[in-house]
Amino acid sequence: MKESVDFAFIAFVIASAWIVFVFISSMREKRKFELHNKLIDKFSNMNELNNFLKSDSGSDFLKSLTIEGIAPKEKLLKSISTGIILGVLGIALFFVGKIFAAESRYFNAGAIIAIALGLGYLISTIVSVILSKKWGIIDKE
Repeated sequence: MKESVDFAFIAFVIASAWIVFVFISSMREKRKFELHNKLIDKFSNMNELNNFLKSDSGSDFLKSLTIEGIAPKEKLLKSISTGIILGVLGIALFFVGKIFAAESRYFNAGAIIAIALGLGYLISTIVSVILSKKWGIIDKE
């Protein structure tokens, strides 16, 4: 009974942390959107806005408007690193499960989930690279 309570508590803490992270991220994006709208409203005509967008500051502003502000190759590298980190975490959880034999089923379950997520990220990255090259989003190097 105590083992299931411990597992439920850990799951609750992880879920709560995830909810806080998502909430903070959405608030950050909302504030960024509001700031961009206020900046655009400051221009009285299209010529001023056009001149601003041609400047270095305007170029940086346009880059910040892209989704997540990350280039396609950087997104792919981020997915690869996330997959590797999750895979290594899963392997580590298996080893920790060997050390703590009484709780090994929980560590093994976490390890399986982490490795599956890591493999999912890596497979997703491979598919994304193939499709991105086919569609011309990234260079065919």
